[in-house]
Amino acid sequence: MVRRDKNIPWEVIIRKFKCEISEKEQAELDVWLADVENHARFQSWQSLWLSIMEENMRYVSNVDALWKRMEERMRKAEPRMFKLSLRSFRLYIAAVAVLFFLLFSFAGYMTAEWYKASDAVLAYSSLNGKSRICLPDSTFVWLNAGSTLEYFVSRWTKERNVRLDGEAYFEVAADPDRLFVVEGGGVVVKVHGTVFNMKAREKQDHVDVSLLSGLVVVENHGVSRSLNRGETAVCKKSVPSIEKKTTDVSISCLWAKESLRFEKKTIYELTGYLSEWYGMDIRLDPSLPTDQAYTFTITHESLEEVLCLIAKITPIEYVFDEDNTVRITRK
Repeated sequence: MVRRDKNIPWEVIIRKFKCEISEKEQAELDVWLADVENHARFQSWQSLWLSIMEENMRYVSNVDALWKRMEERMRKAEPRMFKLSLRSFRLYIAAVAVLFFLLFSFAGYMTAEWYKASDAVLAYSSLNGKSRICLPDSTFVWLNAGSTLEYFVSRWTKERNVRLDGEAYFEVAADPDRLFVVEGGGVVVKVHGTVFNMKAREKQDHVDVSLLSGLVVVENHGVSRSLNRGETAVCKKSVPSIEKKTTDVSISCLWAKESLRFEKKTIYELTGYLSEWYGMDIRLDPSLPTDQAYTFTITHESLEEVLCLIAKITPIEYVFDEDNTVRITRK
């Protein structure tokens, strides 16, 4: 019989495995992981969890069967390392299994799906809005609407390689021994630990990489360039070239924020921010007034709600076109 250890933050660990951990919980977990023994425990449990998830590609429909495999591996590994009764541990992992099933089956704007090729691939898709995930190495990724991130589960302990279709904001956990590699639209980004935004949508003819902190290497069909903070790489998909620009990279990452505050901004100043926040092409009539300033905060409001608010102050009209464009004219 293994002993129970009340100091193990099981709820936080479960949320970590489910990729639902918050920044506050991650900080709490990091403190616990600072202990060498705790770190070894966590790595063992994480490897065990990933291997079982890899084997159960059709989702966990039989929890008892999953538990038998868990217990067998726990006994074969190092049972003294687990200072928790199997019965209690079973309850925790059963909860995780059920929650994983619910997550995969009923998630609203974010779905995670398994499919089997030569290896198990875990794919996260943000369908109708922004979503945030936490990868096994504690890297946080914000996915913009209509974006997908995927990686090979069985290879994760050896290499941190992911594939992006769409747009994502990365806060990469530092790891001097393993590069973090993102491939999207034929462009490859390599980092050890940094913060950057990558836009690699299938319908666009180029891929954009904007660096907020740290250092990244961008590769495009054999051409390689390093980016410094505040630089953006524009990579044409059809040609082996990388154009570097120095821009306000914070604007390209606005969409990943939880809220956006404006202080005395004109409608012309608002346009660039709103375009990035909502992923829309906003076109203004040059005759619109420039003397009106707006102060407000956006959280979960739609673009139409924001424009409706502006229209109550300023005489404007707006039309949403089918090509993801909004036209604003004087009323």
